Amino acid sequence: MKRLGVAVVGCGAVARNHGKAIKASNRAHLLYCVDIDLPKAEAFSLLFGGQPTDNLDHVLQDPRVDCIHIVTPHFTHPELVIKALESGKDVLCEKPLSIHVSDANRMLAVSQATNRKLCICFQNRLNEASLMAKDLLEREAYGKIISAAALVMWHREGDYYAKSPWRGRYETEGGGCIINQSIHTLDLLQYLCGKVSSLSAVDAHLRQNTEYEVEDSIMVNFNFEAGFHAVGYFTNCAKEFKTASLEIVCEKGRMKVEQKGLEIVSDGRQEFFPSEVATGEKSEWGLSHGRLIESFYSSVLEDKPVCVDAVSARESVKIISAIKLSKGKLLQLRD
Repeated sequence: MKRLGVAVVGCGAVARNHGKAIKASNRAHLLYCVDIDLPKAEAFSLLFGGQPTDNLDHVLQDPRVDCIHIVTPHFTHPELVIKALESGKDVLCEKPLSIHVSDANRMLAVSQATNRKLCICFQNRLNEASLMAKDLLEREAYGKIISAAALVMWHREGDYYAKSPWRGRYETEGGGCIINQSIHTLDLLQYLCGKVSSLSAVDAHLRQNTEYEVEDSIMVNFNFEAGFHAVGYFTNCAKEFKTASLEIVCEKGRMKVEQKGLEIVSDGRQEFFPSEVATGEKSEWGLSHGRLIESFYSSVLEDKPVCVDAVSARESVKIISAIKLSKGKLLQLRD
């Protein structure tokens, strides 16, 4: 079986999950690690292999490179993804697809025009609890959905912003807790429950500090095309907490989706189906980066659809854009 030639662009903290997955894969091997800060690329190379470089153009011209992993700050995604696609490479892009809906549309159009694959790293869709919930909801095992609630309680301040100056700025990060810590839960909300048609939201900068300009807390009311509604509360002001959950109420039962597993309550019975969970530093990233990356490689090698395409990933960009604009008013989602 052919092994894909791979390059990782962006060698920060999240890139380590990509490096581990590539190193463990029998479908791919790492040819390049790319970063504008060359010492970062060199440090990444020592851990995972590949030639360190700060010259992306050279990498894109190398015919041995089949796939590009884009693991860079949010605001850089559109131009880097488009450049890689137009160079004939298949692309795996970290979340979010983009900050702006217009950029997401451009990226999708280029992917279609070049006939190259574009997969977005919403790895929590491949968590065991998410997969089980998706199957139950599609089969309407507990009837139709009648309501849902999303909750993210996280903590981010201090060094988190100081070490990465692009964070905490609307222009470069695109928002605060909603586009970073909460985007995976937002993605699961629309992936499991269907399309959001409209929403109203209130955001706030509760800490009143100068470390960042973006919101750190948000409340949202979501209206779905299927006719039901959901609520959401998202914050990164919650010290000592790392909670992310999605509760879905159906006609004949309710389920709670978390990284640790799936809880189902129906007919007076409560069942819990545990998932394998990550441990140690950055355990909140879970175990599914590797699953998604292997799925992406399989899609490239077998020429089949990717597990998270740009059309689906664009929904979270649309939702976040509406949340930022709402200021308490009801807004329709727009392409």
